[in-house]
Amino acid sequence: MKSIVTIVFLFYTYFVLAQQKQVITEEKTFLGFFNQTRFTNRLGTWLDLHHRTTDNFVNRPLQSLGRLGLTIYITDHFRFTAGYCLAYNYPAKGFNASKIEHRPWQQFILKQEYHNVQTIQFLRLEERYNQEVINDEATNNYKYTNRLRYNYMVLVPFTKNGISPKKLFGVLNDEVFVNFGKNITYNTFDQNRFFCGIGYQIGKNSSVHLGYMNIYQQLSSGYKFSESHCVRLFVYHNIDFRKEKS
Repeated sequence: MKSIVTIVFLFYTYFVLAQQKQVITEEKTFLGFFNQTRFTNRLGTWLDLHHRTTDNFVNRPLQSLGRLGLTIYITDHFRFTAGYCLAYNYPAKGFNASKIEHRPWQQFILKQEYHNVQTIQFLRLEERYNQEVINDEATNNYKYTNRLRYNYMVLVPFTKNGISPKKLFGVLNDEVFVNFGKNITYNTFDQNRFFCGIGYQIGKNSSVHLGYMNIYQQLSSGYKFSESHCVRLFVYHNIDFRKEKS
């Protein structure tokens, strides 16, 4: 009898959750610029700038953000960066209030190469202070949450010589976001971003990636989700001021 009751309860719970689940579909464009500058064998800087739009990809601004950090090179392929990010979120559709987010962050990056195939992994921790909006007005109050991000990128050359200037290559990228902290109740899973595209190595120290990104995100209510179909264009640029490289 207990087994029957348990099975009925599980089916009922699944049915209720399935009925409540709401998925919003959106189209977005993500533009980004990344710079890593190395001054010595141990020290460098990180900078990335982004602008994002939505509603048929480009009809409405969504978010602009800048991220700056100080990098410590543990080895040429393994590094630690810590810094600060400022995000400006434009008003939601039908509203007037914009809001900002202050976001200190820390990350480890590991770069590896296997038979000309390059992989890049990073693990990033973010401490997020999101400005609260009440009755369509931004307040002086901020909601604090934490977020952990794991990113895995694979760069696949289309020639036997590997990734080299003036050549195309393939890009696969997946990033998982997890929320945690006392202010997180229903959406410990935040989102997943999957990207598939083409890269072009402009020169020795710069490249561009263009392709499709799918974002599947669970919103704070727990039963509302958004699925975004995105065009993503990222430009990468590296500067090395060392006279003698290790």
